Amino acid sequence: MKKSIVLLLLLALLGSPVFADEETDDCLDIAKNFYAAGDFEQAKYYLKLILKKHPTHYGANCLLIKMMPPDEFLNTTTLDSKIIIRPSNTKTGIKSSDQYNEQGQEYYKKADYEKAKETFLCAIKCNPKNRFAYNNLGLTYLKLDNKSKAESVFKKANQIHPTFTAPFDNYAQVLINDNDYIKARKYLNLAIEKNKKDYCAYYLLGVLNKKEGKYQDALKVLNTASQIAPEFALTYIQQADIYYHTKDYAWSNSSIDRYIELSPKDDYSYFMKYRNYLELKDYNMAQTYIIKAIMMNNCIDYRIALASAETLLKNPKGAIDALKTIPNPSGEILNEIGQNYLALKDNEKALKSFQDASIKPYARPIYFYNIALVYKNMGDMENYNKLIKALDSMNPITTQDFVDLSGIYLDYAGKNKAIAILDKGLKLSPKNKQLLDAKVRIYNVTSDTLNENKIRQEINKVCK
Repeated sequence: MKKSIVLLLLLALLGSPVFADEETDDCLDIAKNFYAAGDFEQAKYYLKLILKKHPTHYGANCLLIKMMPPDEFLNTTTLDSKIIIRPSNTKTGIKSSDQYNEQGQEYYKKADYEKAKETFLCAIKCNPKNRFAYNNLGLTYLKLDNKSKAESVFKKANQIHPTFTAPFDNYAQVLINDNDYIKARKYLNLAIEKNKKDYCAYYLLGVLNKKEGKYQDALKVLNTASQIAPEFALTYIQQADIYYHTKDYAWSNSSIDRYIELSPKDDYSYFMKYRNYLELKDYNMAQTYIIKAIMMNNCIDYRIALASAETLLKNPKGAIDALKTIPNPSGEILNEIGQNYLALKDNEKALKSFQDASIKPYARPIYFYNIALVYKNMGDMENYNKLIKALDSMNPITTQDFVDLSGIYLDYAGKNKAIAILDKGLKLSPKNKQLLDAKVRIYNVTSDTLNENKIRQEINKVCK
C-alpha cells in the first residue's frame, strides 16, 4: 500500500506541471512515505530536492535530521563561551608603529604568540604612546600565561589614555573566567569610573553579578549597557538567561528575540527558547526551536534535547529517531531509547537497549531494574526475581546509585525501604542535597506531608 502511494505521487510529479510549493509538498510526502517504509536513501533524495530550492524548509529539515547522525565532535556553545576580547587595530598616525601593530595581530590570529609579542614590542618601540599596541601585547601575554605581565601592560595602555578602558575589560573578563571576582569587580568599576560610556564594562559587571546570584544588580547594569549600545547583542542573551533563572519566561523569550534580530546565526539562542518553552509546557514550540538549533549545530546535546521534547509530546518513535543515530551512545542514551521502546510495547527492542546500557562502563541500578521490568512484561518471572534479588543486595557507591535504588525500592517494596537506603547514603554524606531532595519526592508521592515539610526545613537549614 505504501509503495502504491509513493508510485501515485511520483506519477503526479512526472505527469503534470505544478507550482513550486505544490512540488515541494509532493516531494515531502514522497520522502515521508519512503521514511516510513525504512528506505532512508530514497527519502534523503527527495528531501535534498526540496532543500536545494528551499534550504531552510522546516518540514524537510525535520525529517532529514531524523536520518542524520549528530557530529560527535561538535560542542554545544554556552554563555561562558561568548567572550568579548577586544583587540585594537586603530591607527595612531605613526606608520611604522601602526604597521607593526597590524602585523602583530596577524601573528596573534595564527596563534604564533611569541612572534606576536615581539612584533607588538616593535610597535611600542616605534611609538611609546601606542596604547593599542599595549592592549594587544597584554592579550598576547595572557595567551602566554603571563598574567602579571599582562596586567602591567594593560595598566600602561590606560595610563597613556585614561578613557581607553578596553584593556581593563579584557583583563576583567579573564579574571571572571578564573573565578577571581573581587579583582574583576575592581577593574570593571575602575573602567566605568574612567569611561562612563564603556558598555563592555557594564556588560561584564552584569555577567559577574549574575555569576554571584545577584540577579537584580545584574539586570540593572545590563540595562545600562543596552542603553549605551543598543546593538550590542550579548547584553540581551545574558538578560534572557537571568529571566530564565528567575522563572520569567515571557521576558526571557522577549530578550532572546531581540538577540536573534542582532545575531540570527547563534544556535544557543534557539536552545534557550527550547528551554523556556519546556518550562511553559509548550512542547510543540520547544520541539520547533530545538530543531532550529540542530539545523545550525548538529551536536549530540541538542539531539538529546529533541528526544526529551518528543517524549513529552508522547511521541516515543520520534524520541527513538532522535537518539538512535548518536554514535557511541552512553548508557543514559541507551536507557532512554529503551524507555521509549517500552512505551511502544516493543519488549524485545527495549530489552536489548537496557542490556546494552547495563554493560557500559558505569551502569546505574535503574538499567538493571528496567531489564527486570521487561522480563516481567514478557512473563519471565524467573529472570525478573533474579534481578530483584540482585538489586536487594546491591551496594550503592555514588549518590546516583542511592537515588536510583530509592526509586526502585519505592516501586516494588514501599516507602520504608526507599527511605532507608537514602538514610544510609546520608550517613556517608549528611548534607547531600540530592539525597535530601529524593526523600522529599518520596514523602510527596506517598502523601506524607509531615515528613515532607520536615525534610524541606532540613534542606533550608543545611544546604544554604
